[in-house]
Amino acid sequence: MPASHNRFRASHRSIAIVCVLCLSACSERRNSTIQGEEMRVALADLAGAEDVYYANNLRYSADQSTIVALTLPSGVALIIENADEHGWRASATHEYGVETCYVSGRNDGSMALAVVVGPTCKPLTVSATLRDVRGRIIVPPTPTAKDAPTAAERELQVSAASSAPDIPLPANGATENISLFLPGVGSATENFGYPTQTIDRLAVRQVLLGRSYDVLDRVLAAYGDSVKQDYRVEYRLFDAYAAFGVAILSLEPRLNEWVKLRPKSVAALLARATFYRAAGWNARGTALSRETTREQFQRMDSFFQRAIADLTAARRLDPKSIVAYRLMIDMAASRSELKKSRETLSEALKIQPYSFLLRVAYMENLRRWGSYDAMEEFADESAPYAKRNPRIKVLQGFVDLDRAEDFEGDDKKGDAIEAYQRALRFGDYWEFHYQRGRYYARADLDEEALEDFNAALLQRPQSDEALVQRARAEYELARHAFGEIKDSYFSQAFRDIQLAVALDPTDERHLTDLAFYRKNIPEYAPPQQ
Repeated sequence: MPASHNRFRASHRSIAIVCVLCLSACSERRNSTIQGEEMRVALADLAGAEDVYYANNLRYSADQSTIVALTLPSGVALIIENADEHGWRASATHEYGVETCYVSGRNDGSMALAVVVGPTCKPLTVSATLRDVRGRIIVPPTPTAKDAPTAAERELQVSAASSAPDIPLPANGATENISLFLPGVGSATENFGYPTQTIDRLAVRQVLLGRSYDVLDRVLAAYGDSVKQDYRVEYRLFDAYAAFGVAILSLEPRLNEWVKLRPKSVAALLARATFYRAAGWNARGTALSRETTREQFQRMDSFFQRAIADLTAARRLDPKSIVAYRLMIDMAASRSELKKSRETLSEALKIQPYSFLLRVAYMENLRRWGSYDAMEEFADESAPYAKRNPRIKVLQGFVDLDRAEDFEGDDKKGDAIEAYQRALRFGDYWEFHYQRGRYYARADLDEEALEDFNAALLQRPQSDEALVQRARAEYELARHAFGEIKDSYFSQAFRDIQLAVALDPTDERHLTDLAFYRKNIPEYAPPQQ
């Protein structure tokens, strides 16, 4: 192994890595107007509402008034054309649109979620006069010279010392060609009962930078309402807000503007609170408490206080926002406030008792500050809810996950791998694959590591940490391969690290890795877009 890469690999062995994208499919975007995207969002929400209705009635509804209330984007109209116990079909139009969009769902009675086909959109047949009107694409107003972003605002950087790459703002704020959904990967449409397709964090971030606050308000409000009725869309809700959970300074002016222009927007307050929480953790750093300075803790607390102020305002407007509750559970971990964390969880579960992600947030606090007994007790307490939401079974595997890491620390490698295997028996969960993959990588079992990282990224395609780890495994495999296989591994490694940096350009470890690839395999860099 070359000495340069020995140093590269050794310098990363002790890094604690936590969380997503298969870039190969991500560059494909639907060319669509904002109206088209709004119709697609409305039809996607309708599909989720029909699944909720089916769960209670074993048939689908043709009457919108009998299913979960839908918050339709302004100008969008839905028509449920037919529905019975086997499926449904609906269409959407927009008063300023140039197309009609269709979607359908079918179910042979053996699935919790319908197999959804669409949405597909077809141009409207209208007169020339109407076509002139409908052809106007509605975009956010072009900033005036007074409002135009400065050159500094266009740079996504953390500090003057940061070498994070710039992510350009959409020209003139235009976001009409941005799809908020990630392309589907693989043939499975659901995992643990959840839809596999989720939100593209980078696209949501671009919509914010493009000042399309109306689009964000409608989408985030729709998912916030839907998850109260159907736990299966919670990943989409939290993934959308995760777009703001990065300490990129240039996001703050847009978030402030969004709150200022829409002071009663719950989504705006929650988005800014998400940013402040991330800024707080970034200010603290990743070192142990005894290695963290008082000043770092003070900066963390300062950001957290701003986040709490926004959360308080958001909860005043919407007392049942589970996004607010999850942020509060996360921040309670900063000071070992397990009791407060548990009380917050209990309140949140009154709103959505079948949430898995709320429980995971609390379980992570127990991993940090609790005990194995407390973790087992919480998993057992949650077990009855797994009858409806099978993903909750996974909580029982977190004790073995934690034990595996302890075994590794004690150099008991045989016990560690057995513990990882036991964790996976409770469910094919992405984090179990990710942590086992890191174990394999440390043991120089790169093929096994790659297999686990692939499995993790199928479930969480925008985990920047999993992308970084997969890139390292691919790099190692490429070094011992030849021909097209070698080229394929090196190329994918470069794509993975570039995507990880785009997702979190504030992580200096990601930037170090990217610099390494640029120096050692520059010929495999993806072409500039």
